[in-house]
Amino acid sequence: MTRIRQLERWSLRVAGGLVLLIAVGHAFMPAWGYPESVRNGMTSAVKEHFYYLGTYAICTFLLAFAVLTFYHSRLVGSPATLVFSGTMAVVWWLRLALEFSYPVDVPIFFLEYPHPVLVPVLTIIAVAFTSATAAGMTMCRA
Repeated sequence: MTRIRQLERWSLRVAGGLVLLIAVGHAFMPAWGYPESVRNGMTSAVKEHFYYLGTYAICTFLLAFAVLTFYHSRLVGSPATLVFSGTMAVVWWLRLALEFSYPVDVPIFFLEYPHPVLVPVLTIIAVAFTSATAAGMTMCRA
């Protein structure tokens, strides 16, 4: 296996692993992730929609992203993987931009201020997908 192919594969595996960890965290957020003060001021309808539905929807989307990322890590060098990794690179760079526009300052699990932890994690994910995209572009040209 060429070094470029290995770069693409391992970039996707790193990104997929981090996305999977974030997804699993979201599965536990409504029960244990947020302090009670987050839920206390919400009506039942608002809590069900924004607190539960929103969190579990994000979890589902992230799980799908992680599964697709691991799947594509086995198909390195294909045009479909290039399109996927390029799309995910854009998604995660935009998520990082949103983190700076709307920093997460609500305590999550053991983090009083999650923003300083989220920024490097999101950056690693975005860089990994970008690296996979660059490697994939090199392979498709060859």
